[in-house]
Amino acid sequence: MMQVMLPYRTDWRSVMSMLDYVKGKGADRPTLEARLGTGESFRETLNTAEQLGMVEREESGEIRLTSSGQQIAYASTDAERRHELALALCRYAPYRVPFERALQESLRVIDGPSVEQTWQVNMRLGQPRNRVEEARTFFFRLADEAGLGAFRRGVRGQPTRLELVDRFHSLMPELLRETDGEPEVAEAPDPPISDSPPIGSAPSALTLSPPAGPAGVSMEIHVDMTDWDLDRIEAFLDMIGMRARPEQE
Repeated sequence: MMQVMLPYRTDWRSVMSMLDYVKGKGADRPTLEARLGTGESFRETLNTAEQLGMVEREESGEIRLTSSGQQIAYASTDAERRHELALALCRYAPYRVPFERALQESLRVIDGPSVEQTWQVNMRLGQPRNRVEEARTFFFRLADEAGLGAFRRGVRGQPTRLELVDRFHSLMPELLRETDGEPEVAEAPDPPISDSPPIGSAPSALTLSPPAGPAGVSMEIHVDMTDWDLDRIEAFLDMIGMRARPEQE
């Protein structure tokens, strides 16, 4: 799984330029750098496209569009491109989780401090603080490009935030379903592990100890009885005439 490096220090226009250039056969990094420039801006644009699942690097070093990247790069209308971008954002866990929270809590605004708490406390991404501050702004800008809300920079005591569009709460469930990213339901904790099998159940395995052979030689046979019932186990033991004892941990 790719290490999470929150996208920042680029913009959607630069990402689109990269997607456009790797259409078709793709391109290697030196070719892209010659076309799009080098330095931090290029690195972060490439990181953004990779993090959001729009491009992938092959073993040969070629950078190619993924299926998601193709849908975005070849979109025939702005509306289609916004929809595909929204899907890409919902597939990316650091973006999906704040969307899910806004949906579950019927929020009208996603603010910067809540996103920082989600990333650093709830998800424990362990990103540098300066990266988090810039990354959440970039997140809001991308969501604005995708038609999910309006980016608002913090002024006069107001935090930097994303003001969600009116149809967000009807649109987001559809996006999550399309990306198999519906809000997760916490699983019930596993019951305590007991050393003793339930009453009336067969042990999952037995170690069979046959009588000692010539010159005191002995052996143990391990038999997996996971799918056996008690009658079958007893018949087996009677047939081979061996004593059975539960396997010790």
